[in-house]
Amino acid sequence: MSPLEAALLMAILVLPFHFAVQYQLDRLDDPAWLREHGVVIVKESALSGHADPIGKYRGHEIWRAVTFKGMTYRFDHVARPAERERIHARELYLEPGLVYLTD
Repeated sequence: MSPLEAALLMAILVLPFHFAVQYQLDRLDDPAWLREHGVVIVKESALSGHADPIGKYRGHEIWRAVTFKGMTYRFDHVARPAERERIHARELYLEPGLVYLTD
């Protein structure tokens, strides 16, 4: 096999994987997709901003509203950590168990 054939074979094998990864990463930047599937935030630093605090839960501030990727979510309820993977559309789960909703 010549070097050119080997390079062509590598391109044929790698390009579909590259495009699949790019497609998935692009969806994470789409607010409509995030709204449709829900969001789990592990670190508060991922938020773009937040409103005034309305309380505390497990040593963390409960913000009246938070902003993530240009969308505003308002506080709705507290959830158990086990419910983190079962969030619904329009929900944002923020550690340690704060659930916010968007319109």
